[in-house]
Parts: sequence; C-alpha cells; structure tokens
Amino acid sequence: MRNTRFLNTACLIICWLVLHQLALPAQGTATFESEGPTKEVPEGSRFEVSFALKNTFAKRFIPPDFNGFRVTSGPSEMRGSGFVNGKSYSHQTWTYELEAGAPGTYTIGTATVQTDNRTLRSQPLVVRVGKAREGSTTPPPGSDSRVFIRAELDRETAWVGQQVLYQIVLYTQVGISEYDILDLPAFDGFFTQERRRFDTRTRQQKIKGNRYVTRVLHEIALFPQQAGDFRIGPARVRLGIEQAGGLSALFGSRPEMVQTQAVKLKVKPLPEPAPTNFSGVAGQYDWKVAVDKDSLTTDDALTLTVTIEGNGDTRRFANPVFELPEGLEGFEPKIQQQEEYETGEQFVHARTLEYVILPRQPGDYSFMPELVVFDTDSANYRRLLAAAPVQLHVTAGQFYGQQTTPPDSIASIPPPPPSALDRLWRTTSVLLRDPITWGALTGLVLLLFWIYFWRRRPRKAKPVKTEAQPKPSLKAMRGKMKAVAQLTQGADSKLFYHELLKTLQEHVALHLDIEPVLLTKEGMREKLAERQVPGSAIDMLTQIWQTCEQVVFAGQEPAVHMNTTWQLADNALHELDTALK
Repeated sequence: MRNTRFLNTACLIICWLVLHQLALPAQGTATFESEGPTKEVPEGSRFEVSFALKNTFAKRFIPPDFNGFRVTSGPSEMRGSGFVNGKSYSHQTWTYELEAGAPGTYTIGTATVQTDNRTLRSQPLVVRVGKAREGSTTPPPGSDSRVFIRAELDRETAWVGQQVLYQIVLYTQVGISEYDILDLPAFDGFFTQERRRFDTRTRQQKIKGNRYVTRVLHEIALFPQQAGDFRIGPARVRLGIEQAGGLSALFGSRPEMVQTQAVKLKVKPLPEPAPTNFSGVAGQYDWKVAVDKDSLTTDDALTLTVTIEGNGDTRRFANPVFELPEGLEGFEPKIQQQEEYETGEQFVHARTLEYVILPRQPGDYSFMPELVVFDTDSANYRRLLAAAPVQLHVTAGQFYGQQTTPPDSIASIPPPPPSALDRLWRTTSVLLRDPITWGALTGLVLLLFWIYFWRRRPRKAKPVKTEAQPKPSLKAMRGKMKAVAQLTQGADSKLFYHELLKTLQEHVALHLDIEPVLLTKEGMREKLAERQVPGSAIDMLTQIWQTCEQVVFAGQEPAVHMNTTWQLADNALHELDTALK
C-alpha cells in the first residue's frame, strides 16, 4: 500500500513538472526567425512562409525579396502577449502565401524588423520547386507518403456536353479529424455543378505494398463546353491530423496543407454532320410520349405530353420538333415541369413538355414522334422513338368550313364602342371646366395642410419607466454549466455545442462586464490577456469556442466526445474564476 501511494505521488509530481515546462513561454533575448517548406514543392502549387518575432514587438516590418515566386496573399499579421507564472511573453508573426513557378532552386531573401532599440534580420529561405508529375495512384510530388490527396476524373476523354465527374480523394494511413477545401481549380471551359450526394464511405486500397484508407472529400460534375485538350489545375485542402497518444483532445489536431496534382482531359467534338432534328445533348437519355385522346373533331385540340430524362448538359437541350402530316398544325411546346436532381452517381435533368396540335381537316392521321440525341456509349447519334405511332381519327366539327366574317363586309361593321379609358377622360374634362370642382379641390388642399401642421405640433413627452435587468451571478453560471452537462447524455450533439458556446460567452462576458452579444473570440483573448489570465486558460477557452462554432455553424463533428469537451470547458472556467476572483 505504501509503495503504491509513493508511485502515485511520484507520477503526479512528474506530470506537474511536464505541464509546467510546457506552459512556460520562451524567455531571453529577442529573436527573429523565418520558416518555409521543408520538402520540394511542385510547380504551380501554393505554400506558406512565415517570419516570427519573439520576446519583443516590431515598429516596422520590411518584407524580403520573393525571387521566383508570386505572392497570392499576405502578409497576415498575428500577435499576442501575456503572463504565465509571473513571467511575460510576446510573439508577432507575418505569414505570406506564395505560388511556385518553373522548376528550380530559389532563395527568398532576408526580412527585416525594427524594434525600439535594434534591427533584426531573418535567415534566407531556400525553396526547391520540382516538376509536377502525374500518375494514377502515386502521391503528388512534395506530399507526405502517409497522407495525400489526389484529383481523379472518371474518364480520360469526353465529348462536348458529356458529364464528367471530378473527385478529390484522400489517401491516409493516419487519423484525420477534419478537413477544409481551401482552393478549387478554375475549371475554364466547363460548366460545373457541385454534388452533394456523392459516396463518402471509406474504403481500403493497397498501393505499392502499403495499405491506405481512401475517401472522396469533394465531387463536381463537369460539362465541357468546347473541344480541345484541357488541363485542370491543383486543388488545396487543409487536413486536421490527429496527434499520437490522444493529445488531440487536449491540444487539437495538427493542421497540414496538402494539394492535388493537375489532371488532363481530352474533349472531342460531336461528329459532323448532325441530324437536322438533333436536340443538342450528349449522354444517356430516355423519354415517354402520351396523348389525351385518339378521336376528336376539327373544333377540338389534341394535347401531346412528352417526358424527357437524361444526364447531359441541360443548357444545350433544344425541345424536339415533330413532323406532322398535312391537315394537322402544331405549336411551340409549353414547359410543364423542369428539374435537376442527383442520383448516387451523377446529375440528371428531367423536362415535361406539352404540345398542342390542332386538326384542320377531317380524316385519319398517323405520325411517329422521335427524339435525336448523341449516345456517348456508342459514339453515334441515336433516334429515340415513341412506344407506338400516334393514331388520330378526326371528324368535322360544328364550325368546320364556316367563315365568320365575309371579306367584303368590313365596311358594314359598326364602330366599336368607346373604351372605359375614353369615357373616363371625357368625364374628367367636363369636371375640370366646372368652377365648383376647383372650389372643392382648394378646400380639400387647405384641410390637408391644417391636419399636417396640427399633427406636428409639439407634445409633452410621457415618462417611460424602465427596469434594469439584474446581471446573473457566478453561482447562476455554474448552474447553467451543470444543465449543459446533462445534454452530453443525449444524441443531439449540435444542441449541446450550441448551449455550451452560449454559456461560455455569458460566463466570460460576466467577468468582463460586457454584453455577451458584443463578445468575440479575438476580443476575449485580448481582454483576458490584459487582466493577466493564465495563457493555458485563454488557449483552452479559445479552442472550445472554435470547436463549438465548427459544429454549430459548419456542421463538422469534432474528434473528441461531448463529455471530454464539457470537462475541459468546466476546468477552464474554474481557472478563469480563480484568476479574476
């Protein structure tokens, strides 16, 4: 028993020493360091470089010469300061995003900062740019062999207007807690539709003896608008890599920037000459034709309904025109219904058209409706015929052969009666010539002026009684945290993180004496640092705030459980209460 108690005490002392060392900030003289990619970056890719100043603040920052690279964004500046165990710390960082050009070795010059009493310069950065290689399954150049992403097309060649699927696929041997699509290619020459219902199930794939877990992160349907050889540029994704030993729950996942390789697609033009009644679409199509009657008179109208469904580019689709026998007259169709929806594999568009056909002569008629599309599987134009010819029996109607107005009787037609507008104008002209009308209008204008000035006279304001809303106490805040803890037992994680974020904001706002709605994450860090709240508590509150926002507003489920998140939040708030007691 004594040995066990001694071992427990020793473990507690060792854990305290480790955490104490982690919490201590860097002390000593001021330093200014540069940081860039440690591996070769592929041509055309984007990467970040940063310049960090520690233990002092700069009055002026002079950027380096980015020889051979294009600055796409930056500098983004981040600074912070505080006290830990009675010792102050500070940091200031400038970050740039650069785009690599042609392959080669490049040197980024020194950056300079000027402080109160000295000038500091960073070390030059050497960056190697490699040629972008393309392969079917190998990792893109510059990526980690344990985790990488690839851009994949479901075909290497396509026809103009054919649907092509573009996917961003993750290959990993490590745990991924979250991901964020940062940049997508421009897709010049394509009409694009982002897919929401693609297959996100994980699979396993063996590459050169190594087993990877794969998952589709993003999927887009592409519709080529013209023929030619197209190069689709790289996409960039930020991954949250889980840290070993379960440290992600305490310190968050480790972010890593990865990017895909470029992919190529050959787009072929549709064969010439196209049929005269070609609908303009390429893909797989089906249709149905129905008529509301097969027997009618010359006084009636036939309604022919067509339902068309396919996976081509709906913007290229032209409504079919049917060749009708002499004696039948057709009109432009009316679109009754039109929609686009996703299946598990592709986008599909459907259209329901209603044609009106008038019989001009009695008799028996027959015609076969057809739809001409380009079938991408057989690479030929395909004629889709109705299930059966349309058969019509037309008899003479009551008004068949009659003329309602003889050609020479136009002069005998009496003139049309005056319209309502003409009658109104004549009545108004008569009233305006009457003096009584003008007297009434003058009196009405004077009455309106009197009412206007009477309503604008000053009135004695009535006092309004207001009651100040009492501020909640720390005890009440503790009660709210206990209520939030009960939500960890439910299945609605979004409700838990919403209530936890609301309670955290109210608790911190109570200490800072501001309204919770005016409190921001950045404002919280700044104000708590000014009041010398421990940096560990500030970092933990910020991490929990960010986790709650990701679930509530972005719909991302965190890697940690609700119980762990609540416990970390409760410990951080206890530390906050102790510091500001």
